[in-house]
Amino acid sequence: MIARPPRRTAAAEARQGRPAVPRDPLPGYTPRGALRGRRALLMGGLADGGPGRAVAAALAKEGAAVALADTTGLPGLPPGAQPVPRQRLGDDPVLLAAGLVSALGAWSLAIHCDPASAAQGRAAVAHTALEFGAVDLLVVHGGAAGAVRDEGRMGGPGVAVGAAAPAPRTRRGARLTGALRVAREARPFLGEGAAAVLLVRRSEPEVSAAPLRAELRTLAGAMHGRRARLNCLIPRAADTDAGIAAAVAELAAGGGRSGEVVGVAQVAHPR
Repeated sequence: MIARPPRRTAAAEARQGRPAVPRDPLPGYTPRGALRGRRALLMGGLADGGPGRAVAAALAKEGAAVALADTTGLPGLPPGAQPVPRQRLGDDPVLLAAGLVSALGAWSLAIHCDPASAAQGRAAVAHTALEFGAVDLLVVHGGAAGAVRDEGRMGGPGVAVGAAAPAPRTRRGARLTGALRVAREARPFLGEGAAAVLLVRRSEPEVSAAPLRAELRTLAGAMHGRRARLNCLIPRAADTDAGIAAAVAELAAGGGRSGEVVGVAQVAHPR
């Protein structure tokens, strides 16, 4: 299911009737190979028009293999999280982002996944670990995990046992809670020296709540045993996708202190 970095040019793809790869969202980005050999999973931020495509491009340019998990909306797919073959490339944001990652010379993996489903989130992490061998970097877009549902006891990756509980109402300020839950459940798959970055909007009331900041630090402390890092990035309305992507890449490469909530402007960019 992994898409090999292409040897063909975009023009050659177009001549054969294949969809064109989307333009590079970071044409002025100067990589330094900080994530060479790392294996990343980007959860959310694609289907809702978030900064996911720019983040994926930054990770790929820094040398990471990138799995992209979000709701694809493709017809004919059975329920549950699952990798989508590269041949299904169309105008879907998830598959277009995967095509972009491949065009930038990195390995890519597109995963159809409802990020609001706890079961499918776990399955997406498991699929990434199975295809890439491990997960070294997890990026969770808080908007995707804002109303995490738990379908009950698991009978295998992405399979719920019994009737699924009705989807809860999305309460205001649930973004950080959902993103933390995704990171917590992904923890068993994160290897030595891994990093997790949670993207949450500053407008969310929970970002400034002391109990949740304490929960973030507690989870970061639990991950420290494997030298794994956890940070929460809170973009402002004025921050560009390019700035957010550069900040995520820097945190993924070890910038800043683990367990901190930081703004884009607080992350140093050695570019």
